[in-house]
Amino acid sequence: MADADKSIYGRKVFFVGATAIFESQVIERLRLMEYEVYAINDYRKAKPYLRKNPDSICFCIAEAQLTLKGWHNFIKSFEAENVFHPLDMGVILPVLQDDKKANFISGLQLDAGVLLHDQDTETMFHEIVKAMDAKNAKGMRKYIRANCLTEPQADLLWLKDNRMFKLKIIDISSVGIAAKLSTGQANAVFINQIIEGVTLNLKSLQVGVDIKISAIKDAGDFLLVVIMFTTTTLPDAINKIRSYIGENLNESLRSSIRNSDLDRTDYEKMETQ
Repeated sequence: MADADKSIYGRKVFFVGATAIFESQVIERLRLMEYEVYAINDYRKAKPYLRKNPDSICFCIAEAQLTLKGWHNFIKSFEAENVFHPLDMGVILPVLQDDKKANFISGLQLDAGVLLHDQDTETMFHEIVKAMDAKNAKGMRKYIRANCLTEPQADLLWLKDNRMFKLKIIDISSVGIAAKLSTGQANAVFINQIIEGVTLNLKSLQVGVDIKISAIKDAGDFLLVVIMFTTTTLPDAINKIRSYIGENLNESLRSSIRNSDLDRTDYEKMETQ
C-alpha cells in the first residue's frame, strides 16, 4: 500500500501474544475507537496472518510463551522475508533493567516503537494509541465496516400497521447499514423515512435501534437501501455493534488462515542475532 493510501484507508493493527486481560483492557477499547485491531494469542499463528496482511502494524507483547531471547529472535526473523518489509513492528516489554532492555532491542528494527508494560494501564493505552497514530493506523477512515453477507442471521425487523418488514443486512458500521430490499417491496421504505423501535439481529446479537433511510438505489436484482442510525439510538447499542464488528473481522481473518501451518521454528534455540 502506498503512503497516500495508508493516510486514507488506515491499516490493520495486530497484537501478538495478547492475553485475555490485554484484550479486555486495551483491544476492546481500541475497537470502540474505530481502530481495526486484531488479537493473535499464539505467536505461532502470527506469520500466516501477517503474510496475508504485510502492510500492517504489529506489536509483540513479549511477556509469555517465549523467553526474551525467543521474542528477540522471533521479531528479528521478520527481517529475513521480503514479504514483511512493509510491516511496521513494535514491542511491548515487561519491567526490565535498563541493560536487559537495551540488550533486547539491540539489532531490532522497531519502527512502531518500544512500549513498556510497567506503566499503569491508562498510560500504556495512550502510548499505544500514540504509536498507532504515528503509523497511520486509522488514516482518514472514520469508521470500520463488517460484511454480513455470510452471516446466517443479519437483518432488520420492524412492525408497522400489523405488518412485519424485514431487510437483509449487507454490511454494517457503527453509524449505519447497507441493506437489501426485494424489488417487490419497494414501497416498504422511502428516503428520509425515520423508523423507531427497529430490531437489529446480528448472529447472536439483538439490539433495538432507530434508523433513517438515507438512500435507495436500484442494484438490479434488488434495491440497495442506505440506512443511518439516528441520534436516539442508545450508546450501549452502538457499542454492542462495534463489538460485533470487531468479532466479525477477527473471525474473517481466522477463516483466512484456517488451513495454514503453524510456525514451528524454535526461536529459543536460534543463535541471538
